[in-house]
Amino acid sequence: MSQLVYKYFLQKTHLDQLATFGDSTEDPYFETIPDNELHFYQRKGTKRRRKLPDFIPKEDIKILDKVKRRAYRLDLQLSLCGLRIGWAGLIGLIPWIGDVIALYFALQLVNTAKQINGGLPKTLEAEMMANVMFDFGIGLIPLVGDFINVLYKCNSRNFVLLEKHLVKKYGQHQVQNHAPHHADKSVQPPQPLPPRPGEEAVSNEKVHQQNHLAV
Repeated sequence: MSQLVYKYFLQKTHLDQLATFGDSTEDPYFETIPDNELHFYQRKGTKRRRKLPDFIPKEDIKILDKVKRRAYRLDLQLSLCGLRIGWAGLIGLIPWIGDVIALYFALQLVNTAKQINGGLPKTLEAEMMANVMFDFGIGLIPLVGDFINVLYKCNSRNFVLLEKHLVKKYGQHQVQNHAPHHADKSVQPPQPLPPRPGEEAVSNEKVHQQNHLAV
């Protein structure tokens, strides 16, 4: 019941779009099991731990998993009257100092994301920092800002951005590695060059001498 009231409030205040991000649900840690993968004892809509793409290298998958776990703890670990809230949301309720502490944790998450091979592209890093600073700025507004912070979930947004980047980065390599290699029939083997006029005369003379000796 409380969750229905919460959703109704979001729609009436036009904050429902703010509470969602990416192509998945709010929760970056779980996903809905597809109908064709459900066991007989599971109901439609059952969730499972979200799987990370297996084609991402081991070093980067560790970073991605670390970012995912921190984002979950900071944004979604607790449930209060149907509202998912993390430790960052609770800490942000502390006047002034709470927003600074939440900012520190959010920056630490971005710094962790920067440890992937090759680092983050400048545009992606700027997008992550924009999420963090928006979250911090809104949090300075008493009460209303704290509520919007809980909805916005900047850490989860940054996790989704990092995952999309790695999928795009290594997914292309996977397609290229599995692409069939066909020999180009239009490429002909190199043909020997014709002998020069002087070389042809010398060659004919050697053949004549060999025939004479054979006789």
